[in-house]
Amino acid sequence: MDRARLAALASSFAMLVASCAPTKAPEDAGKPVKPALQVASASAPTLATPREPSPLVRVTAPEKLPANLSIDGDVSEWGSLAPPPDPKQPDAPSRLSFALTKDGAFVAAELVERAKDGIWLVFGLGGTGGARADDTRFERVFRLDKRGLSQVSESGALVPVVGSVVDMRFTERGTTLEARIPVAAYPRAAAAPITEVLVHAVAAEAAAPPKLARESWIRIGVPEPVHFEPHAELRAEVYRQNLTLLRPLGISYSPADPGHIEITGHLGKDGAAVATSERPLYVPERRLGDVEVGYTFFGVPALAVFKAGKLLELVDLEDELMGSVERNKQIHVFSYAQMNERPPGFEAGWLVIAVAEDGSISYPFNAETGVSRWEKVYEIHSDKLDWFGMRGVPLEYADEETPRPIEILWRFDKPFGGYMPTTRPLTTLPPPRPRKKKP
Repeated sequence: MDRARLAALASSFAMLVASCAPTKAPEDAGKPVKPALQVASASAPTLATPREPSPLVRVTAPEKLPANLSIDGDVSEWGSLAPPPDPKQPDAPSRLSFALTKDGAFVAAELVERAKDGIWLVFGLGGTGGARADDTRFERVFRLDKRGLSQVSESGALVPVVGSVVDMRFTERGTTLEARIPVAAYPRAAAAPITEVLVHAVAAEAAAPPKLARESWIRIGVPEPVHFEPHAELRAEVYRQNLTLLRPLGISYSPADPGHIEITGHLGKDGAAVATSERPLYVPERRLGDVEVGYTFFGVPALAVFKAGKLLELVDLEDELMGSVERNKQIHVFSYAQMNERPPGFEAGWLVIAVAEDGSISYPFNAETGVSRWEKVYEIHSDKLDWFGMRGVPLEYADEETPRPIEILWRFDKPFGGYMPTTRPLTTLPPPRPRKKKP
């Protein structure tokens, strides 16, 4: 091999070795790369939109009234008037505490912004008790301001509330006030006892009160259940028993006149017709020692039994009250019913309830007569109720060629301790004698 060829081969081999050698990494390999410096442009901070002054008043109820409460405009004795969070009450700086009692409704308020010069206050008691939705007797609208407490009358005029007490104090932020609303100014109530109140309060910026949907009212409790005398126990029991009826009646009363109740009932099978009547809550009938019995009325008459002023029993009677006597060391109460709700014929019957000296009740009466329905019938009784009964034609005799009238009489049987019936046929059915209905 000549010298030139050998030199060429050596040069090629050197180049091959150089291409296979490892490459040396740069000194800054693997180090984090600093990003390019970004210069932010300066901008002004975003400012919150100022809140509009609010006309709303947040409402709450105290757990109990302050001890030795004095209506002087100083609300510090009420503690915090701030209600707990409630989605139905948007946040508002004005606050009001409302306490309903049997002696009056008490109000404490801190009023600022648009409410600082006065408020409209609306409250209702325990629903509407079956009344029409447009019956405004179940709510009262008041205005509270530096002139005192006024009420919106039926004509729409503002009239001062007699017997109310209002005191206000003016502060740097607005006004604090305390008020007492007398029971005479309460709306009608449809619950007994009253355990909750519907309330709404808003700034009095207009001469007329705002129209408020009931959905916007706030439902609050009362410091303790509110009863009104006389006969608070009886009224509560009437409401309790009414709710057990298949078709409860609408029962309401005025707290200023708790001795009367108004009853609203739906008539007919479809309940389309409405009848309303007012009755005494209780009519006393007779006493025996410290036991007293009397009547109350809701749907049908009922017998109330008291001992030493405490209600023991409330028992349904028949439709017509026929009277009472003292007999066998008991009070005996008589009632009668006659109806034809399920033709053919009539159902008719008497009921006797005996009340003993200890207030216990019994039924000293054998009602088995063998007659279930009548083609025609009327009741008979003596003035002293020592006998009573019915005359008429039983339905099973009505299809005979000559219908057979009968007479059923009950008399007191002392060995039996109650009233036993006897039946006798009549040749003719005499006309009933005129009689007076008992109240």
